[in-house]
Amino acid sequence: MTNSRSDLRPDFRIVCINCDSLGIVFDCTEDASPSTLIMCRRCGAPRGTLGDLRNLSDATRHDLFDV
Repeated sequence: MTNSRSDLRPDFRIVCINCDSLGIVFDCTEDASPSTLIMCRRCGAPRGTLGDLRNLSDATRHDLFDV
């Protein structure tokens, strides 16, 4: 049995693993590449890519946001 994309945990980290911050920095245009890195606002660690964040925003599973 194969998992669909919606069955997987998101690749984007909602909470930073370095500093537990929720804030992100996105300083790009709306049409930026999906591979554009999204950084933690507090410590600057990479949290995922713009593509990961877009996939998360399209997710239909509500438990993806449990922290």
